[in-house]
Amino acid sequence: MAKVVDYLDKYYNNETNYNCAEAVFSAAMDAWGVEMPPETVKAMAGFGGGMGCGNICGAVTGGSAALSCKFVEGAGGHTSPLLMKKVRTYMKLVQKEFGSEDCIRLKPQFFRPEIRCRQTIEQVAGILDQVYEMDR
Repeated sequence: MAKVVDYLDKYYNNETNYNCAEAVFSAAMDAWGVEMPPETVKAMAGFGGGMGCGNICGAVTGGSAALSCKFVEGAGGHTSPLLMKKVRTYMKLVQKEFGSEDCIRLKPQFFRPEIRCRQTIEQVAGILDQVYEMDR
C-alpha cells in the first residue's frame, strides 16, 4: 500500500497552493485509494493554519478527516469504534511527537518561508501512515 507521505509533493506545492489540511487530506485519499469530489477538498480549506487562528494544526485535522473518510462505518463516528480508536491513537502520537497539536506552537518551531510547513506535514503524514496500518 502506498504511503501518505509519498503523495505530499503532488498537493503541497506552489501549483496547487493547497494548505496543510488540504494537502494531507488529499495525499491520504490518494494513498488509500479513496475517491473524493473536489468539494470535499474545498471543505478542508478552512482548517489550514489551525482554522486560521492557530488552533489544531491543519495537517492534523486533515489527517483526522482522512481517517474518518476511510474508516467510518454505519451512521458515523458514534458507530465506528475502529475509527475512534485510530483517531485517539493518532492524536496521542501527534502530541507525543510535537508536544502539542496546536499550530500556534508548531509553526514557530518548524515553519520556514522557503518550504512553509513541509517538515510538520511530513511528520504528521508519517504518523498517519503508522495509524492507518494499525488494527486494519
